Amino acid sequence: SGAFYAFPNVQALGHSSECLAGILLEEAGVAVLPGTAFGRNGAGYLRLSYANSMENIEKALERMSRVLTRA
Repeated sequence: SGAFYAFPNVQALGHSSECLAGILLEEAGVAVLPGTAFGRNGAGYLRLSYANSMENIEKALERMSRVLTRA
């Protein structure tokens, strides 16, 4: 079995991972988890699942991109 997750470093965006997770949910309609959900060493990271269709992943990335360029 394998995992279908990405764990990108988002520190350069200038917000905590908790804040970014909230922004992405509220403004982009995309659910991600802050890295801190997996311990304090996860600060500055988000966990994204890519266990979905390419079409849905592309839509989510487009939404995230629009929001994060404003954040």
